[in-house]
Amino acid sequence: MTPRLLLLAVLLSVPSFASETEVIRDYHRSPFERTFGLGSYLTGWAGSYGGAGFGARIRVEPFSFLGVDLFGEALLVTAPSGIRHDHPIGFNLYVPLRLGQARLRPFLGMCVVASLIEPSEPMAPRADDVLVGAHAGLGLEFALHTRLSFFVEAKGVLYVGHDRSVQGWTGALDNVVRPFGLAQAQSGFMFHL
Repeated sequence: MTPRLLLLAVLLSVPSFASETEVIRDYHRSPFERTFGLGSYLTGWAGSYGGAGFGARIRVEPFSFLGVDLFGEALLVTAPSGIRHDHPIGFNLYVPLRLGQARLRPFLGMCVVASLIEPSEPMAPRADDVLVGAHAGLGLEFALHTRLSFFVEAKGVLYVGHDRSVQGWTGALDNVVRPFGLAQAQSGFMFHL
């Protein structure tokens, strides 16, 4: 083989070796090293009122010390006079603390909730409301694969809204805005992009 052909063969093999190295490195990469994620979860409320449902979130971690979750949820809530469904949308700011293949995620955030009641009695008035809330909590997340993690979270939520339990009947809104305290738990999966 001539020296020119040998040099050409070496030069052509270098890019393929580099791409194979990158694929191997990506295979062993932790999901916590990725910037974006999409998740879904089950959730439940207890406290001033109870409810259960599901949620979805978009995650962005622009820095190793700070991340943001944007979320939306749909919950059915216990109501004596009809079907109540609440739809929170909001955000979490969190600090990811790595523990090997797991991490703690202390967080705080805010949300707005469209709270709707479908009255069970015909022609009964609706008692829809918009609640504003702030929350703080702690999450634990486990790496399952290079792109998949499982998480559990618990948080305390303080909502502000109108009292709809006037004499045990929720077909009317009271004019007084008051706080509602809730505990919320959620568990789900995150796909890291």
